[in-house]
Amino acid sequence: MLRQHAGTALYVRPVAWTDLHTKLLGARFRELPPCDAPVPANRPGSAPSRGHMWPSGTILSLSEALTQIILPSPGLVPFSSPGSRAVHSVLSILWPGPFQQPNRRFLLHLFVGDRLYRNAVRTPMLWDYPAAGSSCPSSSSSGPHADPRLRHRPMMCYVDREQLTAMRQQLWYTPPAPHGSPNLPVSRLHRVRSRALMPANPDLDVQIVAMFLAMAQKHFYPEPRDDAPEPNESWCPPDADPPALDFHDLKLRILSRDSRTAEFILYTGYVTAKFLERFHNPREAPLDEDGNVPGLRIEYARVPIWPILGLRERLGRALGEDIVGPFDPTEMETWEFDKGEERAAQGSDKRKREAPLPTLDKSFEDASDGERPGHASGKRRRVGTTRVLRLAV
Repeated sequence: MLRQHAGTALYVRPVAWTDLHTKLLGARFRELPPCDAPVPANRPGSAPSRGHMWPSGTILSLSEALTQIILPSPGLVPFSSPGSRAVHSVLSILWPGPFQQPNRRFLLHLFVGDRLYRNAVRTPMLWDYPAAGSSCPSSSSSGPHADPRLRHRPMMCYVDREQLTAMRQQLWYTPPAPHGSPNLPVSRLHRVRSRALMPANPDLDVQIVAMFLAMAQKHFYPEPRDDAPEPNESWCPPDADPPALDFHDLKLRILSRDSRTAEFILYTGYVTAKFLERFHNPREAPLDEDGNVPGLRIEYARVPIWPILGLRERLGRALGEDIVGPFDPTEMETWEFDKGEERAAQGSDKRKREAPLPTLDKSFEDASDGERPGHASGKRRRVGTTRVLRLAV
């Protein structure tokens, strides 16, 4: 590949990858239909729900976090942005099992042959597959997470597309001109170089490819030592070929957002063992079953953020039951009560059912007394009097 594109800077860190890398690596993006159901029915004349009239603390927390998510990013931030923190808040409310404890400000390494490139890929948040015995419903012994090879390995990460744009725009440092004046020629040159890194379609960003690759490699490669000073050292013994690794196919996710359309974007990457072998043995070109150079298949779907009702089920459909566990996508969670309030409301309803209302007792007494002739005639007089009063009004 490098010989076929001599003179083109291909062997660079992922931050400098372009759409050409997407093509040469065989990454294929496919957009799926949006996960836009369920949503609450909007019937004309229907009364508003209790969540609209008296929102619970959970609804208020969700509304505040979702509002923060759709706000434009303030620019490149050194650590997690307010939007990424809001994403964690939303996921921990919607699906607290698999998304309770993320790894923040996570840096992933990249392995090519015997070379290690430290901190090549950056993500503000990364979630691992749950451990055995976890409270997550999807970590049961009969679920897909029962595979012991997945324990404590990357499952999904979050990426802010606006942060990727800001990172490319500020990739190069522009030194000041003599006497401290702005260095306009160099600044214009850097803007041209930054535009060359921008993807033609933001949905098909090559950084998604790099993140899937780095997440998948972390499943198999050993953790490098922290005392190595060089940023790209050998991870295996010198003058030795990389040891054989037991690669297997993986299914990983990346969550992003589109603040312009108020939508989540969920990417699902199908990373095959053959694709990982291309980087493990870069001097060879392993072929798949069809005789082609293996690539990377990526599917993505948009999930509308609004309305809040149904968001849990819409996002659960996009994530899949292998992540969130089995659930009914037609039963919407309303969050009308917080946990303590819901128990109190259930207890109040139970007490009301156990003790009949006094008015009901009185009506039963009137009905039993109405069988006597005297009481029956008196009752008719009261009804007649009531009718006369209504006519007078």
